[in-house]
Formats: sequence, structure tokens, C-alpha cells
Amino acid sequence: MIDSLIGFFEQLMQMPIFYPLVTLIIIGDALAPIIPSETVLNLAGAFSASVGVPNVWGVIIAAIIGAIIGDNICFLLGSRLIKVVNRLDPDSKAGGAITWVRRNMKRRAGVTIIVARFIPWARWVATIVLGSVKYPWLSFFLWDTAGVIIWACLGVGVGYLGGSLFADWPILALIVGVTLGFLVGIALQRAQARLFEWLDVRRGVSKL
Repeated sequence: MIDSLIGFFEQLMQMPIFYPLVTLIIIGDALAPIIPSETVLNLAGAFSASVGVPNVWGVIIAAIIGAIIGDNICFLLGSRLIKVVNRLDPDSKAGGAITWVRRNMKRRAGVTIIVARFIPWARWVATIVLGSVKYPWLSFFLWDTAGVIIWACLGVGVGYLGGSLFADWPILALIVGVTLGFLVGIALQRAQARLFEWLDVRRGVSKL
């Protein structure tokens, strides 16, 4: 069963259609954060290292294109989609992301845009909130593109690292690759929180 599944993914990742498929998955995740796009990148990186396919740079480029397109669609539709955001349960995971985004946007919008890219619900909320308040599009585009490039390289890279370490055990390589990707996202979020707290202390601003 497992060998058949690995064989299926290996065949899929050898096909030219795999790269456009990655782009579509990433766009879908940007518009509705239900599809685990990080997992796709981690798996692709792990497969590339342990099996030899797909092409790492092809996956990274496909992911960057998809994320930029999806994020900018959300930004442009911000004034309409903000109604959906405001109806979300504040006690839910999405609600927690809303609180996090709005609190941090008041401090450092640019850094928040980059870090939010690593937090599924937060990146969706951030693009919509910024679009709804008419944040300058060019600034958003530049910060978002920087975040997307870092996100895509790390997502594929940590998967590749896991695949390289356990190339002789494909299943373990995939598990390690996905786990490393998850840990990177958590580490960045915590680092951002500590950076903002440190900056607030330096400026003598109380915590919001």
C-alpha cells in the first residue's frame, strides 16, 4: 500500500503537469487556507532528495508564482472579503490569526506580512485586512514577494534536507521533511513576537 502510494507520487512528480499543479494548489491555498500548501512543498523537496524528482527549482518557481497570484487576488478583493473575516469565530484558529494580524500590523506591517506567509490562516487574513484598509499596493507587493520567496525556498529546502538525511527510508524522509517545515513556521512566528517585544521595550511602548 505504502509502496504503491510512493510510486504514484513519484510518477506524478515526473510529469510536466506537476509544476502547474503546484501553482494551482498554492493559489487555492491563498484564496482558502484549507489546502496544506506547505506540506506539498515539504513533500516535493523530500521526494527530490530521496528519489530524484521533481526538480527543486521548478517547484520553488511554481510555488512563488502561485503564492504571488493568490495573495494579490486576496489583497485586491480585501474590501469584499473582510466581511467574511469579521464573521469568523474569534475563539477559532482563524479568529486567533485575526487577532495576531491586527495587533502586529500596528507595529510592523512589512515584517508581519513576511512572517504571516508561514502561518496558514494569518497570511490569508493579512492580505484581506491590508486590502480592506487600502494599504499601498506596491508596498504590499514588495513585502509579500519577499515573504513568498523565503517561504518557498524554506518549504522546499527543509523537505529536501529531510529527504537527504533519510534517503534510504522514503517514508521517514517524508515525515521528517514535513515536520521540519512545521517547526520552521513556529520558530519564525516566535522569533517575530520576541523581536516586536524587544522593539517595543526599546521605544518604551507598552504591549498591545
